[in-house]
Amino acid sequence: MTLGLGSSFRSPSLEERFQYIDQGSVVRVGNPDLKPEKGQAVDFGIRHYSDNLKIISSFFFTHFNDLVAEVPGTYEERNALIKTNIGEARIYGFDFGADYNFWQDYIFYTTASYVKGDDLTADGNLPEIPPLNGRIGFKLNFLEYFRADVSSTIFAEQNDVAEGEITTPGYAVFNFLLNTTPIKLSFFSFRIYSGVENIFDKGYRNHLSTTRGSITIEPGRNIFLKLAVDF
Repeated sequence: MTLGLGSSFRSPSLEERFQYIDQGSVVRVGNPDLKPEKGQAVDFGIRHYSDNLKIISSFFFTHFNDLVAEVPGTYEERNALIKTNIGEARIYGFDFGADYNFWQDYIFYTTASYVKGDDLTADGNLPEIPPLNGRIGFKLNFLEYFRADVSSTIFAEQNDVAEGEITTPGYAVFNFLLNTTPIKLSFFSFRIYSGVENIFDKGYRNHLSTTRGSITIEPGRNIFLKLAVDF
């Protein structure tokens, strides 16, 4: 079991104070009058390790005063996201991960993350909070030099949004990765990576997307080949 207790103080960054980004449809604006954030946090975890099973979990709770967040508003008669101290807030949730070596070199793995953000001053939701999400997949070694990874990344819908923030539907994408183990030569070694991301060319929107302008969905199918060299 693990336990962490913390107290934090953070002065707003230069970007948070003086940012100005024109995204076409919306403007992101800083605020030079921001107050420093203060917070108190607790984190409790349970971990398990055995020959074939690894489990790592963490449950966290953080209470903030003068939390800095982007709040929808208007700037020079345009839609804007303005850096603002929102008073009192809390963020809580969990992280979970497990690996299970169920047969020979076959490994099943899964992760899950959940965060809830509450604006206690406005009695509402914090903006820019990701929905429940996770990954499920399995990995295997074969032909001595190759490793394969087949996985799906899953996001639930996000309906607990702040005022002025749009909701996001859930989605799932599937990925395949194939790479070699390190191949050693005289004075260096190399590995080759290849794969397909978003195999079925799913159209979806990331709730925390930084895509600008009129683009509203994430990239489609991506096929890649990479070479990594270690000296």
